[in-house]
Amino acid sequence: MASTSYAQSSIPFKMTQEGHIIIKAKVNDIEGNFIFDTGAGLTLITKAFSERIGKLHKQDGSFTGFRATGEQLTADLYDAHSLVIGTVIDKNPVLTIFDINLGSIDGLISLMSFKEQPFTIDYINKKIIFESDKSLSIIRKSGQQIPLQVNESRGKAITVFAYFRVNDNLTLQFSIDSGAGNDVYRMNSKFISPLSIDTVKANKLVIPSEFNPEVKTIIYQTNIKSITSKASSTVQCQNVKASFIDGLIYDGIVSLNWIGKRITFDLIRREMIVL
Repeated sequence: MASTSYAQSSIPFKMTQEGHIIIKAKVNDIEGNFIFDTGAGLTLITKAFSERIGKLHKQDGSFTGFRATGEQLTADLYDAHSLVIGTVIDKNPVLTIFDINLGSIDGLISLMSFKEQPFTIDYINKKIIFESDKSLSIIRKSGQQIPLQVNESRGKAITVFAYFRVNDNLTLQFSIDSGAGNDVYRMNSKFISPLSIDTVKANKLVIPSEFNPEVKTIIYQTNIKSITSKASSTVQCQNVKASFIDGLIYDGIVSLNWIGKRITFDLIRREMIVL
């Protein structure tokens, strides 16, 4: 369980060209570079980074989940002593290890360490701010509050969702995924017909999974008129390229960057506050 930061503090982050948020964190006192990923569900480290840490206690059980594309993944679970992100200290976190090459990135930090710690992603100043009760009260008075639906799976993984209107036609529940990169709008292909998408004119892609190249996903890319938060019409994007994906297990997935320049997550109250 993560300890709550009672005084406001922050850590800097870097942005990749693709729009991934890169932060420093320590697992068992070993520092690495991680993608801050609100869509990851479960915190992950690479096998190479785990070898730097040393032996981790492997749990007897495992966790089976699904990637958003429907690809099933079963992950072994490991117990670490600590995960430290600035002033946030997650004691005895559970994580998984994958033998995957992420270049200079050592893994993904999920929302599991922030169940009781509200935080703000500040794209302007490129920092993540750990909010206090006082600072959170000020933010709540000035920002647009958007309800979140929080899915906690077996106490091991967390995913957050919100409702959006697409083309002023459909109201869909989208996963909020900072790990998707910038300007990403993905929807289940079953909405192609209700949204009157012409697949003949769309760009068709077949993408192999980075975890299992034999698993391939069919994607149609085309422009859509608008995506608007159901709770706040000021949170909107227009004329964006969206991907319609066969087998997507959610209504859709959207990246975080377009929603606002400063976005606060309060998982205790299940809300996102946009400034």
